[in-house]
Amino acid sequence: MRKVFLVMLLTAMSNCAVAELVNVGSNENTSIYVDTDTIKRTGNTARMTHLTDFSTPNKDMGEYYKSTKDQNEYDCKESKWRRRAFSEYSKNMGAGKVVYSDSFTARWRPVPPESGIEILWKFACTKR
Repeated sequence: MRKVFLVMLLTAMSNCAVAELVNVGSNENTSIYVDTDTIKRTGNTARMTHLTDFSTPNKDMGEYYKSTKDQNEYDCKESKWRRRAFSEYSKNMGAGKVVYSDSFTARWRPVPPESGIEILWKFACTKR
């Protein structure tokens, strides 16, 4: 039941207008977009959904995917992060079928310097 709810939630998120996505970083293989409507801050903690788009397919559980959507939580004071949920999509920009999805609460980890996670942490934790 939990996975069904997660798939429904992530499918609804995939129907959001593209204008809500902000490109926060790209290289030759990957582009990272933030859904600004999903940023929620409580005290020193921020939660946000982002989409990662790949130029070449990746493989998981025997199936290929070209994009992922992740919901992460960020500790803005302690410079830590953890994943809460993710899904993998067969097509770019969160389109196509859901190849795999899961929700869980991972352990807190330090934000690695000069990484995509650091870009996301800064974006989630910067007051606008």
